[in-house]
Amino acid sequence: MAIIYTYPISPPVGTDLLVGTRSGVPRNPTRNFSVDQLAVYIIDNLNGTNLTVPIFFDTVNPTTGLVETTLVDSILTQNANPGGTTLTIAGNLYITGTLRDSTNKTGLQGQVLKSTVTGTEWGNVNSTTEVIPFNNVTTITATHTGALGTFPSITVVNNNNIVVYGEIAYVSTTQLTVTFASAQTGNLYLN
Repeated sequence: MAIIYTYPISPPVGTDLLVGTRSGVPRNPTRNFSVDQLAVYIIDNLNGTNLTVPIFFDTVNPTTGLVETTLVDSILTQNANPGGTTLTIAGNLYITGTLRDSTNKTGLQGQVLKSTVTGTEWGNVNSTTEVIPFNNVTTITATHTGALGTFPSITVVNNNNIVVYGEIAYVSTTQLTVTFASAQTGNLYLN
């Protein structure tokens, strides 16, 4: 029998056989199994493995002048397989092709990718404007939805379609007041 270190070193293939001992059973029998069988066992019985996509670079060895392939750390990983649901990119993402939503659509120019809670979809940017009417008052206390943020922009237009100005105070994240020098009638436009 040859000594183990006298065998050539080469990358494994799926059909290579490994020798092992089954422990915990009478007489601890020796058995062989393939690399493929070991991989299936790890994935099916040990909750898989974290997958890392290796990145290789070809470099020229300055001493020999030969091209050598060098393995570097990966920036792309997937959590445990099977059942892995998270792909992590440690760095920037540059896309040269299309970006598709959960329904395999590419969207239209000017649309944004939005969450649907269970996936993604392309949709238009919401340009919401809240309109709050007021009638013959010097101070308006308005409650808005908060969808426009804590400090929405405010334009006051009176009933003659003229922009009028008042003192604006943001009372809370969803409430504001506008105070005029004299009574006004018109609409607040929040955006």
